[in-house]
Amino acid sequence: MVDEVVKLFRATFGEDWGRDDEANLQFSMDSEEVVRDIEGLHLIGEPEVEDGQIVMSFWVDEPIPSVMRADELAYEVFARISEDFFYAERRIEAKGIRYPFVTGSARHGHIGSVLLAGPNATDFAERHRLRTTGGTGFQA
Repeated sequence: MVDEVVKLFRATFGEDWGRDDEANLQFSMDSEEVVRDIEGLHLIGEPEVEDGQIVMSFWVDEPIPSVMRADELAYEVFARISEDFFYAERRIEAKGIRYPFVTGSARHGHIGSVLLAGPNATDFAERHRLRTTGGTGFQA
């Protein structure tokens, strides 16, 4: 869906929407500042801008008991960085939980992802995988 949202915004606001390197750099620097004091998360390094996409990786301090808690952590970030328009989705990966997002305004857009990482996020992702796909049964 993220790709479809980006297509829609580019059709509406111009093909360069989300491709302004200077605006993305400023957004990533501003984002780094506003997420510093989120309880339970710590930014790992600086936000990276690669191929026009901003990636922010966060270390999760405590175990994640549910999808709702993972979403709560991610949306604490989004509450601080989202602009006029905002869309996000959740993808549970082998090493954590990724939230691809699109945000911006009619002038500038930003495409990227928030990654919840570290042992607590990895443990949650593994538990979720086992819950949805079933564990490997062993018989002696």
